[in-house]
Amino acid sequence: MEFVEFFTEMHYAVIILLVLCTVLLIVEAVIPGFGFWGISGIVCGVAAVICEAVFTRSFFAVLLMIFLILLIFTIVFVLFSVLLGKGILNKTPLVETKSALPEDYKEGAELKALVGKTGKVVSSCKPVGKANIDGKVFTVRSVGENIDVGVEIEVIEIKDSTILVKTKEEKNA
Repeated sequence: MEFVEFFTEMHYAVIILLVLCTVLLIVEAVIPGFGFWGISGIVCGVAAVICEAVFTRSFFAVLLMIFLILLIFTIVFVLFSVLLGKGILNKTPLVETKSALPEDYKEGAELKALVGKTGKVVSSCKPVGKANIDGKVFTVRSVGENIDVGVEIEVIEIKDSTILVKTKEEKNA
């Protein structure tokens, strides 16, 4: 089998599998992650090699097909590595480049608003428990002694996203 005959006498199923393999690998390169598209592309590539072996029964044709598939993998990888390096892929709507959080979001901003507010313990603080503050249940940590259920507490500080509380009597004493 000559090199030119390899391409001219290729079975239509092998051609379809090669095109599908290439398209699926391009989709996988554009949509980040090793998922459905990449695995499907690899499966199509392997199926193309197997079909070529079944239809031609030529060792040379199978080796040439494996080389062709590896060449497709390499070209797609290099192409998208270059595009990613130049920042072209970052400008497409398929690649997420911004955070899902709003720009004015500050971690713990909701918690800092609780300082000075009062609430009731709904689960014993030994030293960590739960308290209902402003109609919401938060995990809190008592400063000092344990606090029983039903005792009124006051938020005294937010430290590393932890709500520190004291009983209302302790705060006034």
